[in-house]
Amino acid sequence: IIKIGGEEVDYDAKFQLYLQSKLPNPHYRPEIAAQCTIINFIVTPDGLEDQILAMVVNVEKPELEQQKQGLVRRQNDFKVTLSQLEDDLLSQLSAADPSTILDNLPLIEGLEKTKATSKEIAIQVAQAQKTEVEINTSRELYRPVAAEGSMLFFLIIQLCYIEHMYQYSLESFVGFLYKAIDRTEATDDLEERSKRLISKIRITIFTWVNRGLFESHKLIFCSMLTFKLFGQGQLAEDFSPSYMNYLMRAPNVIGAENPLADWLPNKCWGLILKLCELEGFDNFGTNMEKDAPSRFK
Repeated sequence: IIKIGGEEVDYDAKFQLYLQSKLPNPHYRPEIAAQCTIINFIVTPDGLEDQILAMVVNVEKPELEQQKQGLVRRQNDFKVTLSQLEDDLLSQLSAADPSTILDNLPLIEGLEKTKATSKEIAIQVAQAQKTEVEINTSRELYRPVAAEGSMLFFLIIQLCYIEHMYQYSLESFVGFLYKAIDRTEATDDLEERSKRLISKIRITIFTWVNRGLFESHKLIFCSMLTFKLFGQGQLAEDFSPSYMNYLMRAPNVIGAENPLADWLPNKCWGLILKLCELEGFDNFGTNMEKDAPSRFK
């Protein structure tokens, strides 16, 4: 019996309570968190990248993905078999009579069988590991495609901060991902195929999302995608994250003495001092002080 709200309630030892929250990062008091098991089902960029990699390889090289999945199953079977052999052996040892243990033929045969099976499994595991390396090397050729897909999904789900109705499910995203793969021009060159897949996936997802945006938000989405590609080094133009951070956040130095207070606000002088910390603008503040009467004022 437990007390809930001052009332005594019958309690079953098998009772379990499941609570679900839509909050991306729920916070609970320590006394609650200590008695709960919190499971986060939110997909991560790396996790989604691996999922998309499996999807792409399953379409492009289905036999490769089948080998990968079969390899994983065999390795799990190896672990289960070894665990069962160990349990059986321990059970026989615990039940054996210490005085006659050397004459216990079933136990000795079990030991020999366990030893032989372990050696056989060790050889198969070594072969499986070698095969796994070869499979992963082939799968990694499509890694840039998976990275592109993961980046695009996490980019579009941020649009809800601009307008709440911009909600995109992973299921819909995967559907358009498959459409893009099907529409990509075929080629035997895997590197070229990967580039074409990235290009087609990018334009397909962009078109899908862009057609559902308000006109005032389309430029924002385009800028978000452009800056993301800049940050990943996928565009030819030079890009500096520190410059981008200054442009977006406008950090400033607070409390600094302003020598140009007669015409320049203190906040703007703080921005200038912060700008001087960036490469290429080292002497900007000093030049402003010198040239203020003739150039800036």
